[in-house]
Amino acid sequence: MVLALFDTTPPKHRVHSPRRPPYETPKPPPPVDVQEEAPQIDWAALLDQLPKEAAGGTDWVRALNEGLIKPKPGLDASAEDQPALDLDVELVPRDAPDFKATYPHKPHTQILACANCHPAIFQMEKGADPITMEKIFAGEYCGRCHGKVAFDVATGCPRCHLAMPR
Repeated sequence: MVLALFDTTPPKHRVHSPRRPPYETPKPPPPVDVQEEAPQIDWAALLDQLPKEAAGGTDWVRALNEGLIKPKPGLDASAEDQPALDLDVELVPRDAPDFKATYPHKPHTQILACANCHPAIFQMEKGADPITMEKIFAGEYCGRCHGKVAFDVATGCPRCHLAMPR
């Protein structure tokens, strides 16, 4: 006869409490706003490719006419394109009519919106602004652009004063 030292009855099934909390699916991470870095543009190299005027500055009108530049109506994506205004305004100095200047709106309005100049720089009435060459050389009126990004005032006289020899 064999003596049983151990209880050989099968164990009873019991429900155990979990050792750790149940697995939860992690929440997705918050969205990340990735700013794409704008490509570096060599503006000097681009300007060198545009046509030049006699004094060496960029000839924007020729670049526009040759289709090398295509100005947008504004920085805002919702800015609406304006038609070019084909209007020449004659500016005749009272004391020196021989120095009459002609302002061509067309090339200006092909590149700029009307609000770039009116009414902040120029009033909408002919003769309302006391434009003088001294003020233009000082950076007022036409001098806001000319001599900086547009043709130089000191060398571009015949472009406005049409009676002067080129």
